[in-house]
Amino acid sequence: MALFDSKKHQLTIQRKLLFGAILMALFVGVLLSVAQQIAQQSTQQQAEIQNQAVRPLVQVNALQSLIYRIRVTEVNLHVESDFFALTAATEKLSADIQLFEHSWRAFIDEFGDGHDRQVRSIDDNWQRLKSSINKVIQSAVDGQIAEAFRLSQFESQPRFNVIAKDLEILVTQIEISTDGFIIEAVAELESQQQRFLLISLVGMLIAIILMIWFSRYFVLRLNRMRQAFFRIANGDLEHKVDVVGHDELTALARSFNAMQEKLADRQTALTQARLLLEERVKERTKELKESNLKLREEVVERAKIQQELKVLSLAVSQTPVSIIISDARGMIEYVNDAAIQASGFVEEDLLGKSAISLIDQQQTKKASFIDFTQALNNDQEWAGELCATRRSGQSCWEAVHLSPVTTTESEITHYLIIKEDITERREQEQKLLYQASYDALTELPNRTLGMERLAQGVINARRLQHKLAVMFIDLDGFKNVNDSLGHDIGDQLLIKAASRLLNTVRESDVVARLGGDEFLIIMPAISEQSDCFPVLDKIKHAFSETFQLAGHSLAVTPSIGLSIFPEDGEDGAILLRNADLAMYQAKEAGRNTYRFFNHQIHENLTMRMQVETQLKSALEKQELSLSYQPIVEAQTRKLVGVEALLRWNNELLGPVSPDQFIGIAEQTGLIVPIGNWVIQTACMQIADWRTQGLRDLSLAINVSPRQLHGDGLGAVIDQALGAANLNPESLILEVTEGLLIRNPTEAKRTLEALKELGIGIAMDDFGTGYSSLSNLKNYPFDILKIDRTFVRDIASDPEDCALISAAISMSAGLGLPVVAEGVETEQQLNILADMNCDRVQGYYFSKPLAPEEFLLWVKDYQSSDISSTNE
Repeated sequence: MALFDSKKHQLTIQRKLLFGAILMALFVGVLLSVAQQIAQQSTQQQAEIQNQAVRPLVQVNALQSLIYRIRVTEVNLHVESDFFALTAATEKLSADIQLFEHSWRAFIDEFGDGHDRQVRSIDDNWQRLKSSINKVIQSAVDGQIAEAFRLSQFESQPRFNVIAKDLEILVTQIEISTDGFIIEAVAELESQQQRFLLISLVGMLIAIILMIWFSRYFVLRLNRMRQAFFRIANGDLEHKVDVVGHDELTALARSFNAMQEKLADRQTALTQARLLLEERVKERTKELKESNLKLREEVVERAKIQQELKVLSLAVSQTPVSIIISDARGMIEYVNDAAIQASGFVEEDLLGKSAISLIDQQQTKKASFIDFTQALNNDQEWAGELCATRRSGQSCWEAVHLSPVTTTESEITHYLIIKEDITERREQEQKLLYQASYDALTELPNRTLGMERLAQGVINARRLQHKLAVMFIDLDGFKNVNDSLGHDIGDQLLIKAASRLLNTVRESDVVARLGGDEFLIIMPAISEQSDCFPVLDKIKHAFSETFQLAGHSLAVTPSIGLSIFPEDGEDGAILLRNADLAMYQAKEAGRNTYRFFNHQIHENLTMRMQVETQLKSALEKQELSLSYQPIVEAQTRKLVGVEALLRWNNELLGPVSPDQFIGIAEQTGLIVPIGNWVIQTACMQIADWRTQGLRDLSLAINVSPRQLHGDGLGAVIDQALGAANLNPESLILEVTEGLLIRNPTEAKRTLEALKELGIGIAMDDFGTGYSSLSNLKNYPFDILKIDRTFVRDIASDPEDCALISAAISMSAGLGLPVVAEGVETEQQLNILADMNCDRVQGYYFSKPLAPEEFLLWVKDYQSSDISSTNE
């Protein structure tokens, strides 16, 4: 039992190898653990470097890109003429602003420490820039292109520049603050690598020493065994193998000794093995026959593949795409039928030639030719467009793809060149390019090309210190031609007008069509404003002759606005805008004339824009108010009603005349909410006066055509009357004849719907517009109001007196009461009373009064001589 235990615990070769493997595994494990620890520390340091160096820079760069994108979108707002494109641009700009705000706040929360001063500067300037951009967006949405451009140039641009500069400074600060940290991290990594290398070297040295010792011990034992093997091989079966030790080699020695004793038995076994081998040879012969059969089948398969290759070759030869195969030097070795047909050469002319010789170097772009040549010389793949020369000398454009053909060892043996004729496609592209830059109707440069020419002209004028004139031309009466004779006649008229303009300008001038009946003429290299007069005279003379089109003689004249560089603007957009403003001055001056831009036009526009901007918040700031002017009976001079008149006192502009803001409110649509407020406020005021004893007062309110559009006004009035507990008969809506001209069908429907509510309808300013008896007959009017311009001279102008008398007689025949406006004297009142005018209003009785002033006036009026006259 003791012997068994001692053998059990012997250190055999297997156990030695196992022990050595365990030691090596432990050593490798230690190295891997150290390496993993170093890798983790390296990863952490890289993450810290990224957090402290890379990520802040990436986020700042993202902020810079985003702020530049916001700037580009904002700058382009004022050139967006299409409503949907403008809407998309403003939505994108608003989204980018929110994205920048979110990204900036995230940057401050994560990396703002240490940069407090710069962060505060950027934050403050961003708030100012965002405010400016919002103004630009609002101006663009409201159609105030000039204001949008001005805000962009003089408010947004400086603030954008400051933010961009601050961001650059912030990047520099981040880079400086992270340099030291990166140097320390790199030094620490190098130190860790050196420690790891030292540990690895020591471990490897120990492992080598152990392996050398074990190898020498093992080789000595093996040499003894080898000598014993040689003796046995030489037939020496007498000497036994020395048995030493108690390991596997010892067991092997005992096995050889046993083998020597059993050698005879092994001889018999060899004989049997020989017989078995012969049987195996027979089986192998059978396998070879089967292999031969398979080889024959493979030969048949290869023949089939060769046939397929032949078909493929025919396909390449007959494909409609040009295919050329050259050797590694670029010399042509094969061309298919399509390539021969496309080039016009015969096959013999192409074989052996360089593929480069087929390129027309005169028309091919130099860069494309160089790239193709370099790809051919440097064994590279290439794709692009080249101009090729045909045998006839004609050039054609081809899409070329060059691919190197390589062996399994990656050696290039040939080049495959595939070409496709794209001449027709390029011609179509050129045609599309022309259509994108020129007007299809007149063949003049379109707006895009015209603005490019204007921008280039400004650059040249600035460089050469010349002046430049911009003419904005609008054809008077063109809309009437389009509406009455149709668009075909209108198009022919535009073609002839463009031809006449081309014949009037100098050779160096540019004529472009901006759109519709608007044209642009650019006159470069002028010395003074008077240089434009000869061209202006020629234009006026050219349009003095009528246009003969389809049997019609059409008189169309130009209204021209001019601006001069640099006095009227420093860039093309401003020059065009100012010329457009001057053109409207020409229109107002009677048309068929020209006007040069002056700064009074710009001041008027600026004032209008200020009025429009302030008017948008007038309701919210409670700047609007109502004044009330009395309406009395002409015969009895009894107070029977009031007219509510809108007034506006702005904190910036002061008191603003209705003539200045009513038209703007009408154009911008603000008249609808303002008009609704007027109706509600006036009705509540009448209700309040009735509680104070002023009963049976009718209320007259002016309404605009925009308010009468649709069905919303009826609901507003019904709600206002219900809230004030007033009868519909107490309310009179005053409308002008302009409403009837714009949309007579809708106007009649709307007025009849209001009439059904019990509301009175008055025709205001009768006699100043397109006054027609049919309007009084066809529309549900209850009252006729005569404009003050006829009343003013009634005592001195017999014609005014006759017109008012006729209007009163006509109204009496139709059963309509008449109200005369603008009565300022006793004489005017008596004349109107003698004509049987029903009611009057004017400064003779009172100017428009605030509500509290009106109550005082009523008390004074009821006790005065005026009210008591004729009672």
